[in-house]
Amino acid sequence: MLETVGRLLSAALMVALAAQSQNTKKVDTFFAGTVTQITDDAVVISRTVQKKTEQRTFQLTKDTKIEGKLRTRVRVTVRYTASEDGYIATMIVVRPTPPAKKK
Repeated sequence: MLETVGRLLSAALMVALAAQSQNTKKVDTFFAGTVTQITDDAVVISRTVQKKTEQRTFQLTKDTKIEGKLRTRVRVTVRYTASEDGYIATMIVVRPTPPAKKK
């Protein structure tokens, strides 16, 4: 009888794990940096971390939300999802420029 209960629990756990793996959605990730290039369907962001410069290209879709005025040389944070086609921007937030330092 104890073996039967163990088998039932194992089967239930396997079913639960299988259902969970099917219901997982794509995880959004973030990338912050400076806009270096803009086209109609993509934006290139550059950032430097620990003296290493990294550039990443994000595809823009009709569903991409942009907060602020997107132009080159502004700091942005991009929320994106990774797909087989590359990185898809879901939201771009333009960061305000810091005020000029007074002398």
